[in-house]
Amino acid sequence: MKPEKGTISGLQMALMLYPAVIATAFLTLPTITAQYAGNDLWLTPILSGISGALTLFLAVRLHRLYPGQTVIEYSVKIIGTVPGKIVGFAYFIFLLYLTGVIARQYAEFVKSAIMFKTPLLVILSSILLLAAIAVRGGVELIARAATILTPVFVIPSFVLLLLLPDLNVQHLFPVLEKGWIPVLKGSLAPNAYTSEFFLMTFFLPLLSNPEKGAKWAAVSIAADLFSGLYASLLVLFLLGPDTADKVYPVLTAFRYISLANFFENLEALLVAMWVIGNFLKLSIFLYAATTSLVQTLELKDYRMVVYPLAVWCVLFSLWDYPNLPSLDNHIKYVSPFELLAFFNAIPLLLLLAASARQVFKGSPNLPAKGKNAVE
Repeated sequence: MKPEKGTISGLQMALMLYPAVIATAFLTLPTITAQYAGNDLWLTPILSGISGALTLFLAVRLHRLYPGQTVIEYSVKIIGTVPGKIVGFAYFIFLLYLTGVIARQYAEFVKSAIMFKTPLLVILSSILLLAAIAVRGGVELIARAATILTPVFVIPSFVLLLLLPDLNVQHLFPVLEKGWIPVLKGSLAPNAYTSEFFLMTFFLPLLSNPEKGAKWAAVSIAADLFSGLYASLLVLFLLGPDTADKVYPVLTAFRYISLANFFENLEALLVAMWVIGNFLKLSIFLYAATTSLVQTLELKDYRMVVYPLAVWCVLFSLWDYPNLPSLDNHIKYVSPFELLAFFNAIPLLLLLAASARQVFKGSPNLPAKGKNAVE
Protein backbone atom coordinates (compact mmCIF):
# COMPACT_ATOMS: atom_id res chain seq x y z
CA MET A 1 0.00 0.00 0.00
CA LYS A 2 1.45 3.32 -1.06
CA PRO A 3 0.77 6.26 1.27
CA GLU A 4 0.30 8.40 -1.86
CA LYS A 5 0.13 8.17 -5.64
CA GLY A 6 3.13 10.35 -6.48
CA THR A 7 6.02 9.07 -8.57
CA ILE A 8 9.64 10.20 -8.92
CA SER A 9 12.53 9.38 -11.23
CA GLY A 10 15.72 7.57 -10.29
CA LEU A 11 17.69 10.80 -10.64
CA GLN A 12 15.31 12.59 -8.30
CA MET A 13 15.71 9.81 -5.74
CA ALA A 14 19.50 10.18 -5.96
CA LEU A 15 19.23 13.95 -5.47
CA MET A 16 17.02 13.36 -2.43
CA LEU A 17 19.25 10.73 -0.83
CA TYR A 18 22.52 12.64 -1.22
CA PRO A 19 21.66 15.56 1.14
CA ALA A 20 19.71 13.18 3.35
CA VAL A 21 23.04 11.60 4.31
CA ILE A 22 25.78 14.17 3.76
CA ALA A 23 23.99 17.24 5.18
CA THR A 24 25.00 16.48 8.77
CA ALA A 25 27.99 14.25 8.03
CA PHE A 26 29.85 16.99 6.12
CA LEU A 27 29.97 19.20 9.18
CA THR A 28 30.36 16.78 12.08
CA LEU A 29 32.20 13.67 10.88
CA PRO A 30 35.73 15.13 10.47
CA THR A 31 35.90 15.82 14.21
CA ILE A 32 34.68 12.36 15.20
CA THR A 33 36.97 10.53 12.80
CA ALA A 34 39.99 12.68 13.71
CA GLN A 35 39.54 11.84 17.39
CA TYR A 36 40.03 8.18 16.55
CA ALA A 37 42.19 8.10 13.44
CA GLY A 38 44.24 11.29 13.78
CA ASN A 39 45.83 12.31 10.49
CA ASP A 40 44.47 9.11 8.90
CA LEU A 41 40.91 10.45 9.14
CA TRP A 42 40.78 10.74 5.33
CA LEU A 43 40.77 6.94 5.06
CA THR A 44 37.52 6.60 7.01
CA PRO A 45 35.17 7.89 4.27
CA ILE A 46 36.73 5.39 1.87
CA LEU A 47 36.01 2.54 4.29
CA SER A 48 32.42 3.74 4.60
CA GLY A 49 31.97 2.26 1.15
CA ILE A 50 31.59 -1.08 2.96
CA SER A 51 28.32 0.04 4.49
CA GLY A 52 27.34 1.77 1.27
CA ALA A 53 27.71 -1.42 -0.76
CA LEU A 54 25.92 -3.52 1.87
CA THR A 55 23.07 -1.03 2.20
CA LEU A 56 22.57 -0.84 -1.55
CA PHE A 57 22.59 -4.62 -1.86
CA LEU A 58 20.08 -5.10 0.97
CA ALA A 59 17.64 -2.44 -0.20
CA VAL A 60 17.72 -3.49 -3.84
CA ARG A 61 17.65 -7.24 -3.17
CA LEU A 62 14.68 -6.97 -0.82
CA HIS A 63 12.86 -4.79 -3.30
CA ARG A 64 13.47 -7.33 -6.05
CA LEU A 65 11.89 -9.98 -3.86
CA TYR A 66 8.97 -7.71 -2.93
CA PRO A 67 8.44 -5.22 -5.78
CA GLY A 68 6.43 -2.14 -4.89
CA GLN A 69 6.77 -2.61 -1.12
CA THR A 70 8.72 -0.81 1.59
CA VAL A 71 10.51 -2.42 4.53
CA ILE A 72 7.38 -1.86 6.61
CA GLU A 73 5.24 -3.89 4.22
CA TYR A 74 7.56 -6.77 3.40
CA SER A 75 8.45 -7.27 7.06
CA VAL A 76 4.90 -8.54 7.52
CA LYS A 77 5.25 -10.85 4.51
CA ILE A 78 8.57 -12.25 5.73
CA ILE A 79 8.10 -12.79 9.47
CA GLY A 80 4.34 -12.71 9.94
CA THR A 81 1.73 -10.12 10.82
CA VAL A 82 2.40 -9.51 14.51
CA PRO A 83 6.23 -9.59 14.41
CA GLY A 84 6.15 -7.59 11.17
CA LYS A 85 3.95 -4.91 12.71
CA ILE A 86 6.32 -4.73 15.68
CA VAL A 87 9.24 -4.19 13.30
CA GLY A 88 7.24 -1.54 11.44
CA PHE A 89 6.39 0.29 14.65
CA ALA A 90 10.02 0.08 15.77
CA TYR A 91 11.09 1.73 12.51
CA PHE A 92 8.46 4.43 13.03
CA ILE A 93 9.67 5.24 16.55
CA PHE A 94 13.32 5.19 15.51
CA LEU A 95 12.81 7.39 12.45
CA LEU A 96 10.72 9.86 14.44
CA TYR A 97 13.33 10.00 17.18
CA LEU A 98 16.13 10.28 14.59
CA THR A 99 14.35 13.19 12.94
CA GLY A 100 14.37 14.94 16.31
CA VAL A 101 18.11 14.31 16.70
CA ILE A 102 18.81 15.73 13.24
CA ALA A 103 16.70 18.79 14.01
CA ARG A 104 18.61 19.34 17.26
CA GLN A 105 21.95 19.10 15.42
CA TYR A 106 20.70 21.69 12.96
CA ALA A 107 19.43 24.02 15.66
CA GLU A 108 22.61 23.82 17.76
CA PHE A 109 24.78 24.76 14.78
CA VAL A 110 22.57 27.65 13.65
CA LYS A 111 22.40 28.98 17.20
CA SER A 112 26.17 28.80 17.72
CA ALA A 113 27.00 30.22 14.27
CA ILE A 114 24.65 33.17 13.77
CA MET A 115 21.49 33.15 15.92
CA PHE A 116 23.09 33.35 19.35
CA LYS A 117 20.09 34.69 21.26
CA THR A 118 17.33 32.82 19.45
CA PRO A 119 15.70 30.09 21.56
CA LEU A 120 16.25 26.55 20.33
CA LEU A 121 12.48 26.02 20.28
CA VAL A 122 12.04 28.74 17.66
CA ILE A 123 14.78 27.34 15.41
CA LEU A 124 13.50 23.78 15.77
CA SER A 125 9.88 24.70 15.18
CA SER A 126 10.60 26.75 12.06
CA ILE A 127 12.65 24.11 10.24
CA LEU A 128 10.30 21.26 11.19
CA LEU A 129 7.28 23.29 10.09
CA LEU A 130 8.88 23.72 6.67
CA ALA A 131 9.68 20.00 6.54
CA ALA A 132 6.10 19.11 7.53
CA ILE A 133 4.69 21.35 4.79
CA ALA A 134 6.94 19.61 2.28
CA VAL A 135 5.88 16.16 3.48
CA ARG A 136 2.20 17.07 3.26
CA GLY A 137 2.84 18.20 -0.29
CA GLY A 138 3.94 14.69 -1.15
CA VAL A 139 7.00 12.93 -2.46
CA GLU A 140 6.85 14.79 -5.78
CA LEU A 141 7.15 18.13 -3.99
CA ILE A 142 10.15 16.88 -1.99
CA ALA A 143 11.73 15.50 -5.17
CA ARG A 144 11.31 18.78 -7.03
CA ALA A 145 12.72 20.69 -4.07
CA ALA A 146 15.73 18.35 -4.04
CA THR A 147 16.21 18.80 -7.79
CA ILE A 148 16.44 22.56 -7.33
CA LEU A 149 18.15 22.78 -3.94
CA THR A 150 20.71 19.95 -4.01
CA PRO A 151 22.94 21.76 -6.55
CA VAL A 152 22.59 24.92 -4.44
CA PHE A 153 23.57 22.84 -1.42
CA VAL A 154 26.71 21.53 -3.15
CA ILE A 155 28.05 24.74 -4.74
CA PRO A 156 29.19 26.52 -1.51
CA SER A 157 31.50 23.60 -0.70
CA PHE A 158 33.66 24.54 -3.70
CA VAL A 159 34.35 27.92 -2.10
CA LEU A 160 36.71 25.99 0.18
CA LEU A 161 39.05 25.62 -2.80
CA LEU A 162 40.03 29.24 -2.15
CA LEU A 163 42.04 27.82 0.75
CA LEU A 164 44.42 25.94 -1.56
CA PRO A 165 47.37 28.30 -0.89
CA ASP A 166 46.95 27.71 2.87
CA LEU A 167 46.83 23.93 2.75
CA ASN A 168 49.73 21.84 4.01
CA VAL A 169 49.89 18.39 2.44
CA GLN A 170 52.50 17.34 5.01
CA HIS A 171 49.68 16.98 7.56
CA LEU A 172 48.82 13.77 5.71
CA PHE A 173 51.98 12.05 6.91
CA PRO A 174 52.92 9.65 8.37
CA VAL A 175 50.23 7.42 6.93
CA LEU A 176 48.97 4.64 9.21
CA GLU A 177 51.52 5.49 11.88
CA LYS A 178 49.42 3.65 14.48
CA GLY A 179 48.14 0.94 12.17
CA TRP A 180 44.64 0.15 10.96
CA ILE A 181 42.87 -0.19 14.32
CA PRO A 182 42.36 3.59 14.92
CA VAL A 183 41.18 3.96 11.32
CA LEU A 184 38.69 1.12 11.70
CA LYS A 185 37.37 2.66 14.91
CA GLY A 186 37.08 6.02 13.18
CA SER A 187 35.27 4.48 10.22
CA LEU A 188 32.36 3.31 12.40
CA ALA A 189 30.61 6.69 12.29
CA PRO A 190 31.01 7.20 8.50
CA ASN A 191 29.74 3.67 7.90
CA ALA A 192 26.75 4.38 10.13
CA TYR A 193 25.92 7.59 8.28
CA THR A 194 26.24 5.83 4.93
CA SER A 195 23.77 3.18 6.10
CA GLU A 196 21.11 5.91 6.04
CA PHE A 197 20.89 5.26 2.31
CA PHE A 198 18.58 2.39 3.28
CA LEU A 199 15.90 5.08 3.26
CA MET A 200 15.71 4.33 -0.45
CA THR A 201 13.36 1.51 0.58
CA PHE A 202 10.65 4.16 0.99
CA PHE A 203 11.25 5.58 -2.51
CA LEU A 204 12.02 2.55 -4.69
CA PRO A 205 8.29 1.65 -4.88
CA LEU A 206 7.55 5.17 -6.15
CA LEU A 207 9.99 5.20 -9.06
CA SER A 208 8.64 5.83 -12.54
CA ASN A 209 11.73 4.06 -13.93
CA PRO A 210 12.42 1.31 -11.35
CA GLU A 211 14.97 -0.40 -13.60
CA LYS A 212 17.30 2.57 -12.99
CA GLY A 213 16.85 2.73 -9.23
CA ALA A 214 19.95 0.76 -8.27
CA LYS A 215 22.16 2.71 -10.68
CA TRP A 216 21.11 6.12 -9.37
CA ALA A 217 21.34 4.98 -5.76
CA ALA A 218 24.91 3.83 -6.42
CA VAL A 219 25.73 7.22 -7.96
CA SER A 220 24.35 8.98 -4.89
CA ILE A 221 26.39 6.76 -2.55
CA ALA A 222 29.56 7.39 -4.58
CA ALA A 223 28.94 11.15 -4.45
CA ASP A 224 28.51 10.92 -0.69
CA LEU A 225 31.81 9.05 -0.27
CA PHE A 226 33.62 11.59 -2.45
CA SER A 227 32.16 14.49 -0.46
CA GLY A 228 33.27 12.92 2.81
CA LEU A 229 36.78 12.40 1.44
CA TYR A 230 36.86 15.99 0.15
CA ALA A 231 35.86 17.46 3.51
CA SER A 232 38.25 15.22 5.45
CA LEU A 233 41.29 16.01 3.31
CA LEU A 234 40.58 19.72 3.26
CA VAL A 235 40.24 20.17 7.02
CA LEU A 236 43.22 17.87 7.60
CA PHE A 237 45.45 19.86 5.25
CA LEU A 238 44.29 23.13 6.83
CA LEU A 239 44.07 22.32 10.54
CA GLY A 240 46.28 19.26 10.93
CA PRO A 241 46.21 17.78 14.45
CA ASP A 242 43.84 20.54 15.61
CA THR A 243 40.98 19.01 13.61
CA ALA A 244 40.04 16.73 16.50
CA ASP A 245 39.66 19.73 18.83
CA LYS A 246 37.20 21.64 16.66
CA VAL A 247 33.47 21.20 17.13
CA TYR A 248 32.79 22.23 13.52
CA PRO A 249 36.09 22.07 11.59
CA VAL A 250 34.43 22.89 8.26
CA LEU A 251 33.03 26.08 9.82
CA THR A 252 36.56 26.93 10.98
CA ALA A 253 37.76 26.38 7.41
CA PHE A 254 35.17 28.80 6.03
CA ARG A 255 36.28 31.41 8.56
CA TYR A 256 39.87 31.05 7.33
CA ILE A 257 38.95 32.18 3.83
CA SER A 258 40.30 35.62 2.95
CA LEU A 259 40.88 36.63 -0.65
CA ALA A 260 42.48 40.05 -1.26
CA ASN A 261 40.91 41.28 1.99
CA PHE A 262 37.61 41.35 0.12
CA PHE A 263 36.13 37.84 0.24
CA GLU A 264 35.95 37.25 3.99
CA ASN A 265 33.50 36.04 6.63
CA LEU A 266 32.06 33.49 4.24
CA GLU A 267 30.66 31.26 6.96
CA ALA A 268 27.23 32.58 5.96
CA LEU A 269 27.57 30.36 2.89
CA LEU A 270 28.04 27.33 5.11
CA VAL A 271 25.00 28.31 7.17
CA ALA A 272 22.94 28.59 3.97
CA MET A 273 24.28 25.20 2.88
CA TRP A 274 23.39 23.76 6.30
CA VAL A 275 19.84 25.16 6.21
CA ILE A 276 19.16 23.83 2.70
CA GLY A 277 20.69 20.43 3.38
CA ASN A 278 18.89 19.92 6.66
CA PHE A 279 15.55 21.07 5.27
CA LEU A 280 15.84 18.31 2.66
CA LYS A 281 17.16 15.79 5.19
CA LEU A 282 14.42 16.49 7.72
CA SER A 283 11.75 16.34 5.00
CA ILE A 284 12.97 12.92 3.88
CA PHE A 285 13.28 11.48 7.38
CA LEU A 286 9.89 12.87 8.41
CA TYR A 287 8.40 11.42 5.24
CA ALA A 288 9.90 8.02 6.07
CA ALA A 289 8.60 8.19 9.65
CA THR A 290 5.14 9.18 8.42
CA THR A 291 5.11 6.36 5.87
CA SER A 292 6.17 3.89 8.55
CA LEU A 293 3.26 4.85 10.80
CA VAL A 294 0.71 4.93 7.99
CA GLN A 295 1.70 1.51 6.64
CA THR A 296 1.98 -0.07 10.09
CA LEU A 297 -1.49 1.11 11.14
CA GLU A 298 -2.88 0.84 7.58
CA LEU A 299 -4.17 4.40 7.61
CA LYS A 300 -5.82 5.76 4.47
CA ASP A 301 -4.49 9.33 4.54
CA TYR A 302 -0.96 10.15 5.65
CA ARG A 303 -1.49 13.91 5.63
CA MET A 304 -3.49 13.99 8.83
CA VAL A 305 -0.57 12.71 10.93
CA VAL A 306 2.25 14.87 9.51
CA TYR A 307 1.88 17.94 11.75
CA PRO A 308 1.40 15.94 14.98
CA LEU A 309 4.53 13.93 14.16
CA ALA A 310 6.47 17.14 13.53
CA VAL A 311 5.46 18.34 17.00
CA TRP A 312 6.70 15.08 18.49
CA CYS A 313 10.01 15.58 16.70
CA VAL A 314 10.38 18.95 18.40
CA LEU A 315 9.69 17.35 21.77
CA PHE A 316 12.14 14.50 21.13
CA SER A 317 14.86 16.96 20.17
CA LEU A 318 14.43 18.97 23.38
CA TRP A 319 13.79 16.20 25.90
CA ASP A 320 16.69 13.90 25.17
CA TYR A 321 19.64 16.29 25.30
CA PRO A 322 20.05 19.00 27.95
CA ASN A 323 23.06 20.55 26.19
CA LEU A 324 25.39 20.30 23.20
CA PRO A 325 28.01 18.02 24.87
CA SER A 326 25.34 15.43 25.66
CA LEU A 327 24.17 15.56 22.04
CA ASP A 328 27.74 15.21 20.76
CA ASN A 329 28.39 12.23 23.04
CA HIS A 330 25.24 10.52 21.81
CA ILE A 331 26.17 11.09 18.17
CA LYS A 332 29.70 9.81 18.75
CA TYR A 333 29.07 6.79 20.98
CA VAL A 334 25.44 5.70 20.50
CA SER A 335 24.08 6.81 17.12
CA PRO A 336 26.45 4.67 15.00
CA PHE A 337 25.16 1.47 16.60
CA GLU A 338 21.53 2.58 16.30
CA LEU A 339 21.91 3.42 12.62
CA LEU A 340 23.73 0.22 11.75
CA ALA A 341 21.15 -1.84 13.65
CA PHE A 342 18.11 -0.40 11.85
CA PHE A 343 19.61 0.21 8.41
CA ASN A 344 21.96 -2.79 8.07
CA ALA A 345 21.39 -5.47 10.72
CA ILE A 346 17.57 -5.71 10.63
CA PRO A 347 17.39 -5.61 6.81
CA LEU A 348 20.09 -8.30 6.66
CA LEU A 349 18.08 -10.51 9.02
CA LEU A 350 14.95 -9.90 6.94
CA LEU A 351 16.79 -10.86 3.77
CA LEU A 352 18.15 -14.03 5.37
CA ALA A 353 14.66 -14.94 6.60
CA ALA A 354 13.13 -14.25 3.19
CA SER A 355 15.80 -16.30 1.44
CA ALA A 356 15.30 -19.17 3.89
CA ARG A 357 11.55 -19.20 3.28
CA GLN A 358 12.10 -19.14 -0.45
CA VAL A 359 14.56 -22.05 -0.35
CA PHE A 360 13.01 -24.31 2.28
CA LYS A 361 9.30 -23.59 2.10
CA GLY A 362 8.69 -22.11 -1.31
CA SER A 363 6.62 -19.47 0.43
CA PRO A 364 3.83 -17.94 -1.66
CA ASN A 365 4.58 -14.66 0.06
CA LEU A 366 7.57 -14.22 -2.27
CA PRO A 367 6.11 -12.86 -5.51
CA ALA A 368 7.75 -13.21 -8.87
CA LYS A 369 9.74 -10.23 -10.08
CA GLY A 370 7.25 -7.74 -11.47
CA LYS A 371 7.40 -4.48 -13.35
CA ASN A 372 8.27 -2.51 -10.20
CA ALA A 373 11.36 -4.57 -9.46
CA VAL A 374 14.67 -2.77 -9.42
CA GLU A 375 17.26 -4.12 -11.79
